[in-house]
Amino acid sequence: MKLRSLLIIAAIAISGPDLAQAATDHNRALAEVSQMFYQDRGTLGRELLDPRKLDYSVESLKHVDAYLEAVRKNKDLQKSWNRTVLRAGAYVGEVIRRNDKNIRWQWVDHDGAQAVNPKYFGALGKSIATAAVLFDGKGGFAFPLAKVEKYLDNGSEDSVYFFAQVVMGSRSKADKKT
Repeated sequence: MKLRSLLIIAAIAISGPDLAQAATDHNRALAEVSQMFYQDRGTLGRELLDPRKLDYSVESLKHVDAYLEAVRKNKDLQKSWNRTVLRAGAYVGEVIRRNDKNIRWQWVDHDGAQAVNPKYFGALGKSIATAAVLFDGKGGFAFPLAKVEKYLDNGSEDSVYFFAQVVMGSRSKADKKT
């Protein structure tokens, strides 16, 4: 299971259009990566994570914020940057997917997102922050991996807890107005 997920994620993150199109089960793959965040020994600072607090609730993102705050000061972070961003970002995205009552978010890879909005994703470019994004099926996107990367760069001003609340709250309010 772990190897399959890693291969799919590797294809998403670094492949050309042909391999990215072949990796169709992105929801399952990113759900598995989100579990690796707190289960796999390869996660930098895993000892800082309490699996009992990581129940995919929005409140669990406060624990992720605390983890990110601690790990951003770790001298080995640069060596584990992509793994940390991918695993923590997958967890953040899964919290949004599982808790948003108004939108059925789907994980898409960069190439899939670029097919929906070529100009925007072409300008963004392909990076770990855009390797996998949440798509609302109507042209809207959320970037949990990018938010984790911003937290690691900037600190608590880029809270993933607040990010999830805004993504889920602002969408539902906007939908009610229309």
